[in-house]
Amino acid sequence: MNDPSQKQHLSIFLVDDHMIFRQSFEAFLSTQEGFRFVGSGNGQNRTVPDILFLQPRIVLLDFHLERENGIDILQKLREAGYPGKIVFLTMNRDARIRDAARTFGADGFVSKDADGHALLAGLSSLASGQTVYLDMSVDGPAEQANPYQLTRQEMTVARLVCSGLNSEEVADRLFISIHTVHTHRRRILEKTAAGTFMEVCRKLQ
Repeated sequence: MNDPSQKQHLSIFLVDDHMIFRQSFEAFLSTQEGFRFVGSGNGQNRTVPDILFLQPRIVLLDFHLERENGIDILQKLREAGYPGKIVFLTMNRDARIRDAARTFGADGFVSKDADGHALLAGLSSLASGQTVYLDMSVDGPAEQANPYQLTRQEMTVARLVCSGLNSEEVADRLFISIHTVHTHRRRILEKTAAGTFMEVCRKLQ
């Protein structure tokens, strides 16, 4: 508990109701020097007490949770006197949610589309005081150019594949399983009525 070397690490607690995302993020963070994954929760009963006990320097918080939303957790933590940084990490693009998060005391709002290394660089800057508010969000209007009714995650996968990433690289980037990437790719092909992903990329230009 009092190991001086641990003080140099940026401790992070993740709140997300998808276990595979929590596990993937923990695995990713374990490979990054200067960061320490101290725990995670799904937003239910033990989450707030665990955060208050562990006192991580940063809490990463999804908005969409099984029982409560991220704003509820944010308010509970601030009301309990939690002094650390709270950053939303979510697929939600609603500007009203982003504004509400900041109003209730969030220190940042980051899209799950963000690159993992860029996220960690931003968190380091936030923790050191170089950044006052970490904004790595994606505005909602970007979703309007979506005539094929792709979900947010499908659109993200399509953009990454069209940028040249293979399925394994997409899985690593989004902290999802390779099986999930394959499922998204199949649905994207079906929804766009495309025979190949090269055709998908042309259609989404």
